[in-house]
Amino acid sequence: MAPGVTLALSSGGARGFAHIGVLKCLERHQIPILGIAGSSMGGLIGALYATGHSVAMMEELAQNLRKSQWLDFSVSKMGMVRGQKLMALITGLTRSLSFEECTPPLTLVAVDIQRGEEVVLDQGSVAEAVRATTSIPGIFSPYPKDGRLLVDGGVLNRVPVALARVMANAPVVAVDAGIDIATDVKSIFDILFQAFDVMARELRRYRPVEADVIIEPRLPNVRNAQFTGVHEFIRAGEEACEGHISDILRQLEGSA
Repeated sequence: MAPGVTLALSSGGARGFAHIGVLKCLERHQIPILGIAGSSMGGLIGALYATGHSVAMMEELAQNLRKSQWLDFSVSKMGMVRGQKLMALITGLTRSLSFEECTPPLTLVAVDIQRGEEVVLDQGSVAEAVRATTSIPGIFSPYPKDGRLLVDGGVLNRVPVALARVMANAPVVAVDAGIDIATDVKSIFDILFQAFDVMARELRRYRPVEADVIIEPRLPNVRNAQFTGVHEFIRAGEEACEGHISDILRQLEGSA
């Protein structure tokens, strides 16, 4: 197998757009991506890439995405957002493809909220898996699949390094876009996202990210519900990746 890396892309709400910058940087340096494991927003970005979207196309999409395209408020007891608009959007963007049709291979992670168990998604509909892994508790209604009620993968596995590790015999590059906590909280969405972030940061203290290279885009004071200024998030990911290119190349030399 040609030298390359597998990616573990983290949850992180709007900060997760930094993953696009990482992909942009890796492509510029012609570093092959042999597999992508993603959680929540990292799962969405990974799915777009694995279903054939170019980085340029993803960047344009992210900068032009409007909340009205994916928000459908609900009176459901399960979440403030029904998620039907999001599902329709994701289905179109992923071209209704299955995991078996993805290049590079893709694996996503969600959580069975009734059993408190991690659920690995790597078969069947990519769109359904993305809808599940992005179901932020309290905001999006959980996604029912195969007798389970699935929510955001970041609840248990923010940066799915172990899943990336088994995808190929290659160095694992982890991208953690959620290490910063915003100090500017303005809405109920911000409060829910922030509570999720605080718990995630605490989880990281007990389950540190253990990858061959760890990229941490710095996005201080960016709210996870802040879907403006996307170009800055992408640039932060690109700059953070650029700072680790020599580390990645060393890992590739060692695995050759």
